[in-house]
Amino acid sequence: MIQVILTLVIIRLRKFLPPKDKLAMMIFLVGYLFFFFCLNEKFQALRSYLLLFSLDIFFYHINRKDMELLKLNRKWKLIIFGEYFIYSLPYLALLIVNKEYLFALISFVLIKIYIIVPPVDGKIIKYPFKLFDPFWHISWRRNKLILFLPVIIFLVIVGDLYNNENLIIVSFFVASIFTTLPSFQREANISVRMSSYNGKDYLKKQFKTAIINSLFVVIPLIITLSLFQKWELLCFSPLIFVAPLINIVFKYSFFNNQFQHQLFFAVFLSMLPLGVPVIAIPFLYLKSVRTIKAIQYVTN
Repeated sequence: MIQVILTLVIIRLRKFLPPKDKLAMMIFLVGYLFFFFCLNEKFQALRSYLLLFSLDIFFYHINRKDMELLKLNRKWKLIIFGEYFIYSLPYLALLIVNKEYLFALISFVLIKIYIIVPPVDGKIIKYPFKLFDPFWHISWRRNKLILFLPVIIFLVIVGDLYNNENLIIVSFFVASIFTTLPSFQREANISVRMSSYNGKDYLKKQFKTAIINSLFVVIPLIITLSLFQKWELLCFSPLIFVAPLINIVFKYSFFNNQFQHQLFFAVFLSMLPLGVPVIAIPFLYLKSVRTIKAIQYVTN
C-alpha cells in the first residue's frame, strides 16, 4: 500500500518534472525546500493564507480520473488519504513548527472531508451565459471554473474574519481572472464574417456579452460584500468588468497573433499603475474595429 501511495504522489508531481531526470528532481527538491524556508521566514504575515493550500487538494480530488480504479482496492480511502497527507506534509510540518496546532488539525480534518466528496468528471454543468461568445461556456467547462467560484466568497469571509482587506482585494483579482479568461480564446474568421453585426457593432456586442456574463461572477461577490458591510470596497466592484473589456480590445487588435495579444496585455497591466497605457486604449479600440472590418470585408 505504501508503494501505491508513493507512486500516486510521484504521478502527481510528474507534471512539474520531465521523466527520469534526476537533475530536474534535485533542482525541484531544492527549490521546494527554499520555498518553504521563505514561507517559514514570513509565516506570521502569511499564516492566514496557508489553509488555502488545502483547496489545491480539493480541486485535484474532484477532477481525479482514477477513482474507479482505486476503489477496486478495499483500502482505497486510506490510500488516497496517505497520498494527500504526504503531499501536504511540508505545510503541516510548517504549521506544527510554528505551533499552529489548530490550523494543522483543521488541515488534517479537511483532507478527511475531501476524500468523501465524489469526483465531478462527466457531469455537465449548465451556465447562464449569453451564447454570442461561446468561449464563456467552453472556458468554464474545460477549466471547471464553477468549482473555483467559492474561492472568491471564501477570501471575503476570511478577510473579514481576520480584518485583512488585502484578502478581499485578492478576491477582486480572482474574479477579474475568471471574467477575462474567455476573451483569450479566438473564434474562427468565418464566424466573424458571418455575423449580422459589422465592425463597431460586433465589438460592442462582445462588450455587452462580457458584461452580462461577468455578472455571474460579480453578483455573488457584491452580495457577500454587502452582507459584511464592506461598502468602501463594494464601490470598486465595477472595476472587475474593466479587465475583460480591455482584454477584448487587445484580442481584436492582435487577432491574428495570440502571442502578441497576451504579451501586450501583460505589459499593459504591469504598466497600469503609471497611467500611461490608458492613453493607448482609444487607439487600440479603433484598431480593433478596423481588424473586424478587414475580416468581414467591410469598407468605410
